Parts: sequence; structure tokens; C-alpha cells
Amino acid sequence: MVRLASSIAAHMLALALLQPAHTLSNSNMQRPEGAEELLSGPVATEEHVVFGQESMTSSAGSGWSFASDGSSWHVWTHTSIFDRVDLPLWPEAMKEARVVLSSSMCRTDSSPMPPFVPHRELEHCGSHVLATAHTNVPHGLHMAVAQAQMRDWLARFMGWTQSTQMGGSVSATLDPKAFISVGNSSIYHFTPLSARAMGLRPNGRLDLTAHVFGSHHYLRELVAPKVMCRGKLWLDNHRVEAQLQRTTHGFVRIRVQVISTLPAAPRVSIEPQAHADSRIAWIGPTKNAASFMLAANQSMPESLHLPDGFYAPLDQHTGDVSIRTTGFSSFHPNLLVTANSHATSLAESDTCRLSTLLVLPRTYFFDPYELRQQHDDGLLGARFQHYGLTELEKPAEAVAAWGSVLVLSQDIRESQFNATVPIHARYRIPPVREQTVGYHGEPTGDTHVDLTLPPPISAVVCPAGDLPQPANDLLSNLHVRLALFDELGLVPVNSLQIAPDTDMLLRMPVPSTSHTSLIQLSTLGLLFAGAIFVIHSARSKAIK
Repeated sequence: MVRLASSIAAHMLALALLQPAHTLSNSNMQRPEGAEELLSGPVATEEHVVFGQESMTSSAGSGWSFASDGSSWHVWTHTSIFDRVDLPLWPEAMKEARVVLSSSMCRTDSSPMPPFVPHRELEHCGSHVLATAHTNVPHGLHMAVAQAQMRDWLARFMGWTQSTQMGGSVSATLDPKAFISVGNSSIYHFTPLSARAMGLRPNGRLDLTAHVFGSHHYLRELVAPKVMCRGKLWLDNHRVEAQLQRTTHGFVRIRVQVISTLPAAPRVSIEPQAHADSRIAWIGPTKNAASFMLAANQSMPESLHLPDGFYAPLDQHTGDVSIRTTGFSSFHPNLLVTANSHATSLAESDTCRLSTLLVLPRTYFFDPYELRQQHDDGLLGARFQHYGLTELEKPAEAVAAWGSVLVLSQDIRESQFNATVPIHARYRIPPVREQTVGYHGEPTGDTHVDLTLPPPISAVVCPAGDLPQPANDLLSNLHVRLALFDELGLVPVNSLQIAPDTDMLLRMPVPSTSHTSLIQLSTLGLLFAGAIFVIHSARSKAIK
């Protein structure tokens, strides 16, 4: 299952990021006027930002090289506008689509994050695919219809073709029903991935683009940043995001942001993309260090002035959150959620709240009706929003949606809240594909399947409109739009650390393979006996 999830997420990311410019087409496009000109190359503009302590910097031809005394962060952003996009026809109601592949939560290293990157505990490790509709849906469409159109578009967009060993190819598409509705106007699909599935190497290095280049997708021409270290291409990506928007002239603008780390090295070189408007900025690790900017073929750097609050971390740990499972091997376990917040600076805010996000795969579900009753009885301890399938009786194998999300919200003036969240296992149809274990975890057992849920995400969040926007293009390119938070219209300003005692293990009961034949025969026998009983009862009543 891990290998299958990794393959699906790899191909999903491949199609999202790798649309080659020379094969793009669309039927509702107009020739742009003025400043919005078409490009002959795949990249229109690009910007490199290096955050760290560099001891020497120089221009090398059309690129740049520098020596680094320590590890540094590299943020590469490029934007393209294509006049030919090989995509399904863009839905009128869709504002934008996003694909995010995030690895930070998978990592075990504790290296500090730069001030412009949110804490690693605010975004689950895996593949996030999202789309958002315009606030005012055009042509009188209902939001449900608009979301259905976005589901169909993303399902076709995520389709991929893989070569086979026999020289042929197989095609696969993402079921439109796999997306769930979130917020007021967005849809969301999430594939969790482990460090091993993502290819995270023992030394901590991760090349997310290997998911793309390792695939056999016919659209695999990702324009990657040209960063060389010790004479070799260096890629240690923490996060890759692609944003797609349609311009006013019907073209598609693709913006890609890649966040990576670079090691300490006597020489690191960066080459700009061909035919691109390129520039690079060096930002010192403290406000007293030198920061400057260089454009391609520019010999004299320009001093870079950053806002006073730039070095203030976007998210500080202001408490902790923990979850313990009770009845973890039953069909109806509970999640015991405890969050402790010390965000005293925002204690008087009327709009900011302490929110905790819980995620379940399709094999488990939240019962929104039960949660509503618990809330009304004062047992839940927080307000909640539920996103996901409300069909509660289907088996796991018949559920198309990837899973569900529960958001618990608490008044920020209350420093602690405790909630007991009941969840329920869907029944399984044999044979079960996952590795089975026994009731006590015996590896030779076949009665249960172990599953570790994604950890909780808890943060003090404020509405997006309450916070200042980036002051210039450079800071805008460094801005990270967290998956799901952005679609919910929330911005984390402080994060809660995941407590060491958090336990997300569930042991799901499944049909035992050794008893499958007996169960099937017994079921048929009961159905036959029931049918005879019904017929006999009907005849008895007719005779009377």
C-alpha cells in the first residue's frame, strides 16, 4: 500500500508540475495585450533566494557562485504563462488549483526553520491537491455544481499514463468523488506518505523531483532549479508547490515554489534558466548581516532592505497538543485530544481562535450527527467543522472519498481544552490488501490491521484578512501558503508542538482470511433461511 500510495502521489505531482510548454493548448484563449506577453521558453521569471551565512559571492558567467560556511535554505520560485495548455477546459467557476508535496513533517532532524517558512508541524507529510472556486460563482451556478466541475477537471488533470514492460501503456484517473469539499468553496485530496515512501534517504536528503523523473509519465519535463554543489546537481527538497490560475486573456499562469536546503560547501553554483528574467537574493541569518540582490549578468549587487519584522518567526511554539487513543483495537475507538496554549499576546482577540485539525483515512469516519449531539450536550469541549463523506454505512472498499477532516475550534482566551472525539471503523470486504496482525499485534495474525493516523495539527489561527500582506515581490515569493489552512481562510500565527506522548495507533478489526469461506457460507445460509421464513409467513397470512 505504501508503494502504491507513493506511485499515485508521484504521478499526481508529475502531472501537476510537468506540463511542457510545447504541448499546451486551450480553446478559450485570447491574444494578450500590453505587458502580458507570451514566452518562447518554459520559464518567464525566476527568483532564487538563499538564506544563510555566505562567506564569498561572485558572478560566474550568467549565473552565480558562493561559498557557504554552514547549511543554508534555498527558495526557488518561477512563473510561466503559456499560450498552449494541454489541459481540460478550465472551469469558469474555478479560481485556482494547487498541488503541494510536503516532506518536513516526515523528517526527524531538528534543524531550525527560516523565519519565512512555517513550522514543520503545520503541514502533513504527503501530497495535497486543492482547488478553489470564485466567491461569486458565475452564470448563476450553485456552489455544489461549481465544485463538481472542479472535481471533474482535477480528476482529468491528475490522470497519468505509465509505460509497461511489454512496450504498451496503461492509463489511470483519479476518481472525481475522491475529493472532499472543504471551507466555503474548495475541494481537497490528501495522500499521506511516509519518509520511506517519499524516498527520504538516511542522511536526510530528499529529491522530490525523483518522484517526477522516476515516473514514465509522458509529461515529465519539469523545469528544475540548476543548483550545483561539489560538482553535482544538489536537490534536498522540503516542499514543492505548483499554483495554477487562468489569466484574464484565457491563458494559464503556473507558479512553482521549491524550498530546499543546501549544505556547507566551498562552492555552490546556481545557473538561471534560459530566456528567463532571473535574479538572486542573499539574505543573512540575522538582521545585522548583509543582504543583497543580483540580477542575471549584473556585476554590482544591490543592497536589500528587509522589514523590521522579517526575522520574527511566523510561528512560535506556544504550547502543545496531544492525542491518546482508547479502545484502539475496537470498531469504535475514541481520540482524547488535549491542547494547551500560551498565546498571551492574542488573548484579547475576538477573531483569532485555537484550532486543531484531525485527519482520518477512508477506513474510519467521524459521525457528524454524533458530534453535534456531543456538542449540544457540552461533552465535546469545542466547536467543530466536519468535512468529508457523511455516508456512514458503506464498507471502506466502496468509499471513493480519500478521507475526512475535523476542525475543532476553541476560544483563545481559554488556555486549555479537552475533547473526546468518537470515531468509527468501516467494515472491510475480504480479502484485505494490507498487512494483517493479531489482536495483540502478532505478526502472524490475520484479524487486525495496524494504522497510524496523521498527527494532529494545532495552532492559533486568525482570518486571512486580519493579517498584513507581503510588502514586495521578494517577500511575496517567500510566502508559503499552507495546504488546507489557506482554503479554510485561516492563517496560523502560532503553532502548538506535538507532545511526545501522542499516540495515533489504531488496530482495525478485519475479516479473518481463515474464516472467509465459513462466513460466506453462513451468510448465504442465513439469507436462504430468511427468504424461506418470509415466504412461509406470507403463505400463512394468505391462508388465514
